[in-house]
Amino acid sequence: MAKQLVNPFERHVEKAVLGIAGLALIYVVALYVVTTPNYLELGGERVTPSTIDEKVAQKATDAALLLKGAPRKPIKVDPLHDTFVAATKPLEIGPLPGTVALGPEVPIIERGIFGAGARLAKVQTPAKPAVSHGRSTFIVPVGADQTRYQPSYWVSVSAMFDVKSHLDAQKRDCGPPGESMIFGPPQIQRRKQRSDGSWSDGDWQDVEARPAAKIPREPTILLSEEGGKLFVDKDVLKHVDAFRNDIATPSAQLDIIRPMPPQMAPPTHWTLPVITTYKDVLKMDDEHMFPNEPPAQEPMDRYGLSGEKAAAKAPPKERTPEQQRAQDMDDAVKLIQQARQTKSKNDATKAYNLARGVIDDRTANATEKARAERIKAEAEQAERDIIREERMPGAAPSQPGREAGPEVKPKREKLPSQQIWAHDAAVGSLEDGATYQYRLRFRVYNVLAGAPNKFNNPEDSTIVFLESEWSPPSDPIFVEPDAMFFVTSEIPKDQEISVEFYKWYMGVWLKPEGRIKAGIGQKLYLKKRTPAPDLIDPTKVDNPEIEFTADATVVDIDFDRPFREAKRGSSGNKGVRFAQPTPSTAVVFMDSQGRLFERFVPSEKTHPDKREIEGRKWVPPKQSKP
Repeated sequence: MAKQLVNPFERHVEKAVLGIAGLALIYVVALYVVTTPNYLELGGERVTPSTIDEKVAQKATDAALLLKGAPRKPIKVDPLHDTFVAATKPLEIGPLPGTVALGPEVPIIERGIFGAGARLAKVQTPAKPAVSHGRSTFIVPVGADQTRYQPSYWVSVSAMFDVKSHLDAQKRDCGPPGESMIFGPPQIQRRKQRSDGSWSDGDWQDVEARPAAKIPREPTILLSEEGGKLFVDKDVLKHVDAFRNDIATPSAQLDIIRPMPPQMAPPTHWTLPVITTYKDVLKMDDEHMFPNEPPAQEPMDRYGLSGEKAAAKAPPKERTPEQQRAQDMDDAVKLIQQARQTKSKNDATKAYNLARGVIDDRTANATEKARAERIKAEAEQAERDIIREERMPGAAPSQPGREAGPEVKPKREKLPSQQIWAHDAAVGSLEDGATYQYRLRFRVYNVLAGAPNKFNNPEDSTIVFLESEWSPPSDPIFVEPDAMFFVTSEIPKDQEISVEFYKWYMGVWLKPEGRIKAGIGQKLYLKKRTPAPDLIDPTKVDNPEIEFTADATVVDIDFDRPFREAKRGSSGNKGVRFAQPTPSTAVVFMDSQGRLFERFVPSEKTHPDKREIEGRKWVPPKQSKP
């Protein structure tokens, strides 16, 4: 077989390629590892990465010095003083032209801040809020025509808002739209005191206000860009305008800043957080309920509290529920007649509320509710008639005690401040025996929401409600337990203790006849029929079966605990003297969370809380003899 000849180049080509690659690798390593040849030309000088920052800084400093030392060209300004002086006397400037333009000489622009430059107005921080609280019996609707009685604890948190100061700030920061102000629902938070008595900022929790103001869904505003300009979609703007119009109505504003407390069954009632007088609050309500009428001399009381004047009046003669409903409907009919004569929407609203109260009364019979429905419809019609007459061309508004004429009602001046509150009244949200603090913050509607071209920062237009800082914490409040007991005696032979028990039931404190007995390992519990006020008519006496129970289980009883009674010193001497030790009884309890606490029989018998709760105990009224 013949051999194929291979020339020398072909035999050594692979070695040549390998050698060239090795040389290239050595060059790259030398260029980028051993040395740093990277550089650029800066002002005719060669700079490397290690010196470029220093060179750039030096060049910037040199340029700044050249600018400062450069000669300035004089600016020629035409003197205008004489022109301004002459403008104060227009008739001396020259003869008037034969014709005068009737239209404005400046372009008409939309109402708002003139050009971009608006900023978000800062919302004032509330002062330390006032707090009112208590335990009440809520009337909770569970269906179309059914209600349920639910005992629960509630807290109302309130602070004053300086309306005038905010309007001034809003007008300064936002322009003409700052002349109007719209409140948003305030927010409240609470925190519970720790077991060691301390407070922590990390314990603040949001509270859902109850009952919440019924407002539509808050719009979400997103910015779009086209041609370098930011704008908001037309459909979103329609939603923003509709939302603003819905919450800006006076009735909606009143529902937002001063919502009614939950409906409570007697004898429990709501207590106003006291910041200003009760009548001042009614005046604030009057401004929102009747914004187009002069301020009422005696504003309507929609809370049903006693007020300042009622406190001095003699108590009214007691009526039965049937008599009260009949009286309310008679009063409503008189108010409707008076409303038509004086053209007072206030009286028509009062009549409506009285009729509505009868309709909502679950004890009212069908005949009463039917009459109340007719009165309610007539009150609504009377108010519509009054509004229609006010809006008819040439119709002059009437006022009580004045004849109809060309006189226009005086404009209502806005009150300089408003009291704002929110209720923590969710059933079962608060823990018995706990101590809480509350804080509040205001929310105000952004009058330029959806207008990015008005703001220095267009993103500010996406904010719907402006929020204040949180207020300082309120004074602590203590959630009184709904059960109290005192170990006042012992039964050594039965290895038991005897307890006097008090239970909060539908607005009153009840004490069963006899005492509750318990031994080691037993929980305090007794189910017994006890006289109590009737749920429907509190003036009557019922005999419900009530559970007297507490979160306390007996762990240990010490029947031989030494006790030395303290007595006052002898006549003329100060201090106390102690008697000889005598055996007594101490009881250790444990709650559902595993916490232990001790009760000492001698101390329980004379405990000040026992005397206080004994004074609050409900006593059935004496039945009159037939």
